[in-house]
Amino acid sequence: MNAENNIKDARPRTPNKNNTATYRDLVIFEERLRGNRTRLLKRKRKYETLLVSLFASLAYFFYAVFIDPSKVSVINRSVFMFHLLNTITLLSVAGGLVFFYRSGMYSEKIVFAQKFVPHCNIALSSFNLQFNTEQGGGLSFLTKIPKQFQDGFESYRKQYHARKKARQAKLKKSSSAQ
Repeated sequence: MNAENNIKDARPRTPNKNNTATYRDLVIFEERLRGNRTRLLKRKRKYETLLVSLFASLAYFFYAVFIDPSKVSVINRSVFMFHLLNTITLLSVAGGLVFFYRSGMYSEKIVFAQKFVPHCNIALSSFNLQFNTEQGGGLSFLTKIPKQFQDGFESYRKQYHARKKARQAKLKKSSSAQ
């Protein structure tokens, strides 16, 4: 057994020809994960804003209908119509909130976005990868991956992003020149 380990350690470590393809695939995968995370966070913000506006509307119309209702008089019919409109709107907003929760929209649009990174990390752990949210999100390797491979990926990632920025600058320059 020790002889096998010594033979493995004595072999020269040459970079694998397929590593660049692997690095490219990992960078593309990382970009997709980052894009999905960004898209989910935007959608989460949008639905949280909707939820907050529904709660604010519910609070306002609850106040308008129950706490400070307009005095209903036979002579002033417009006050009664205004109170009736507030009551109908209160029921509509309450129905909207019930629909928001009962249809699963809350768990689908808000909770799923919060659990995206933990779900990714559970799935990626079998590949000795982790998706971290620092610095805009990115893949990091667990300790079982050789340091040489990690360093090669980091340098390829930097080159990839430099090429991407150069392409974007070139496209921006050519579109502004027209």
